[in-house]
Formats: sequence, C-alpha cells, structure tokens
Amino acid sequence: MAQGLPTWSSRLIALLERGLPSALLEDHERRRRALLIEGTAWLVVLACALTVPVIASTTEGLGRITSLAADLGTLALTLVGPWLLRRTGTPTAAGHWITGCVFAGIVYAVSTTGVFASPYWILLALVPFLATQMAGRAAGHLWGAICLVGVGLLFAADHFTDVLPQFHDPRNYASTTAIYGAMTILAVQGLGYLADLAKDEAIARAEDAAVQLEHADLEIERARILAQQAVAASSAKSAFMATMSHELRTPLNAVIGYAEMLVEDADAHDLPDMRDDLVKIVGASQHLLGLIDDVLDLSRVEAAKLDLRRERFAAEEVAREVVEALQPLARTRGNVLELRAPPAALVADLDRGRLRQVLINLVGNALKFTARGRVTVHVRGETVDLAQFVVFAVEDTGIGIRDGDHRRIFEPFTQVDSSPRRRYEGTGLGLALCKNLVEMMGGTIGVRSEFGRGSVFTVRLPAVAPARSAPAAPAAAC
Repeated sequence: MAQGLPTWSSRLIALLERGLPSALLEDHERRRRALLIEGTAWLVVLACALTVPVIASTTEGLGRITSLAADLGTLALTLVGPWLLRRTGTPTAAGHWITGCVFAGIVYAVSTTGVFASPYWILLALVPFLATQMAGRAAGHLWGAICLVGVGLLFAADHFTDVLPQFHDPRNYASTTAIYGAMTILAVQGLGYLADLAKDEAIARAEDAAVQLEHADLEIERARILAQQAVAASSAKSAFMATMSHELRTPLNAVIGYAEMLVEDADAHDLPDMRDDLVKIVGASQHLLGLIDDVLDLSRVEAAKLDLRRERFAAEEVAREVVEALQPLARTRGNVLELRAPPAALVADLDRGRLRQVLINLVGNALKFTARGRVTVHVRGETVDLAQFVVFAVEDTGIGIRDGDHRRIFEPFTQVDSSPRRRYEGTGLGLALCKNLVEMMGGTIGVRSEFGRGSVFTVRLPAVAPARSAPAAPAAAC
C-alpha cells in the first residue's frame, strides 16, 4: 500500500481490492476504475437496503409490492457487477452493468412518481457521471445519450398516454425527497472521495515505481562499469600470466637441462648422494615447469588464442599411454592403476595432445588423492541421436568430494581445502584447464563423488571435434 494515506483509507482500499484479478491491480487506470465499480456497487446496495423502510411507509397495495420488487431487484442485479469485474478482468462490462442498474432504478422511480413532477428525475444526471468514472469517456457519452432518449420517452409517455402509474402520494414528496437527496449527496461525496483516494494512491505508486526504476538504472550502470573493469582486469591478468610464463620457462628449461647434465656427471663419477639431490632438483623443476605450462595454457584459453590440432587416433591408445606413464606415481602412492577399454578400437578425430593433457591431469589428481587404493580409467563409446561420442571415466577410491564443492573445483585457482595447513599441494589450475580444453573440443566434463568413498570424473567428447570451438559458458558439473 502506498505511503501517505490514512490508515482507515488504506484498509478501505485493501478491502475493495480483495479478490480482484492481479491484472486489474497492475495498471493504475484500470485499478482506479475497478475500485470505483466496487465502491459504487456497494453504495447502490446500501441505498437500496435503506430505501426499503421508506417505500414501506410511503406506499401501499400494488404500489408497495412493485416498488419493493423493483428496489430489491436493483439491489440483486447490482451485485452482478463485482462478479463481472472478477470474471472478465476488465472494468468496462462491469461499469456498463452497474450504470444500467442505476439508470433502470431511477427511470422506474421517476415513471411511478409523476414523471417530471417527480422530485427524482434530476438523478438521471448522475448516470453519465458514473459511466464516465467506471467505464471511461466513451461510456459516459453513450449513457448521456441514453439518458436524453429516456427523458424524451418519459415526456412522450407522460403527455400523450395514460400508461404511467402513480404509486406515491405527492404529499410524501417532501420527506422522501429529503431522504433521497441526502442519500444522493452522501453517495456522490463517497464516490468522489474514493476516486481521489485511488488517484492519490496511483500517483504515490507511480512515484515509488519511478524511484525504484531510477535505483535500478543506477545499479545497472554500476554493474556495467564493474563488468568492464572485470573484463579489463581479466585481460590484464591473462596478458600478465602469458608474459610471465614465457619469461619463466626460458631460465627454467636451462635449469632442468644443466641439472640433467649434472645427474649424468654424478653417475659417471659414482656420486650417489649428489645424484639423489640433483634428481630432486630435476623433479621439482619439471613440476614447476608443468605448473607454468598450465598457467600459460589457461591464459591462452581465456584469451581465445589456443588452437586445436585434429588427428585420427585410437582413443584407448592415448588412455594406455597415460596409464603407463603414471604407473611409477601409482606405485609410489601404493595404488593400483588399471585401464578398462573395449576390444574394438574407438577412433577419434580430436587434438591428441590436449586429450592426453586432460587425462594426465585427471589421473594424476586421482592418484594424488588416493592412498593404497585403486584408480581405474574406463574408455567406452556412446551414440546419442546418431552422434558418436568417446567417453573417458577416471574412477578412484580416494578421499572424495563433498556435495557443496562439486561446482567450485572447476574454477581457476580453487581447491577444496585452501587453508594454509592443507594436506595436498597444488595450484587449483588442473581441473579448470581440463574443463576449458574439453569444452573447446566440443565436449563436457563432470564429477560424481561421495565424500570418503571416492570420485568419478567423466569426460564426454564427440568422436569428431567441431571445426573451431571456444570454451562454453560455465555449467554445473554433472
């Protein structure tokens, strides 16, 4: 409810709005007319109810019966107006109906109380006013013409025929005129006040909507600026990572090369202690080089500068190469690493090197988070709507992943345990890079895991990659 209205007025409007269709309340003009229709209907009903004792005391015989019937009929028919309003969802039909009921009631009262000698015929001037307020200007013009025609017909019937009855005693005109006049004044005053309330509230709501729209525009502009800043920051970050990765790889390759030469010298001079230290240097340098390569690849993917090479190969051969290459790591962790592939070859037309990179990341992660367990690489083919797919599933019996972390693990620089005391090392780039590479090849990657029981990472790739693919929008892991 709009602010600034008296409490009782707000309650009155809320009462009249009860049960109205939401479509009527969304538009200010239709809502105002709906409120006037509701208010007019109940004012007519109240007026008809209060008229019953007046009719009973001022008429008798057939006049009393017909007048009471007309009064109660007008009351009952008026109640159809609010029903029409809810049924049709538009004020037009209900406004015409209630205007017609009021017009019929006034015509009956005028025709049975002396026509133009009746004190009530001036009430016909209210009909066009009600029609305009409830159904619009066109309705007001229509009912104004109908009232003029009605006045002409009443004049003709009064002057040229004797068909109009006289049910009221002219000696009671003073009291009934005073009663009906007071009721009319109160009704007009009430309808006018209700119209002002509806108008004021409509203005207040329009002002509130304008303020909210202004705030929304400010928020949109702020979001646009933040988005531009984020894009600029992301571009700067990608450029920085690419530059630094190139700068770091050159000296690091030299370190690895010289360290390997020193390992050979240590072997030649039978220096086992020195050789062990040099092997550790080579291993650490190669690990660091792998991390730098991941950063470089991720920056290329984000900058859409990573190109794919397509070649035909057997999918299970790539998986077998990865399994054989990582067997030493599996033995170090006390794990059993195995491959399960169909006997028939699954031919794929993809980037073999990038697929191998994805599998090494997934199998390496599975071995890292599994101790004295089992890691199995499954390879199978699928057909969906005549499209051929190659599916790789890396299943482990390791620590698993909590349900709330399934989505986060595919974000760059994100780890499930990012605390300083975390047990497992890593930068959190591997899965993010896998996701981007898989999506560039037109595939999907997802995870199914149970905390404490193990995980299954599934990569689904089309047997033939699209001509040029870019990373898809982030999606929830399946």
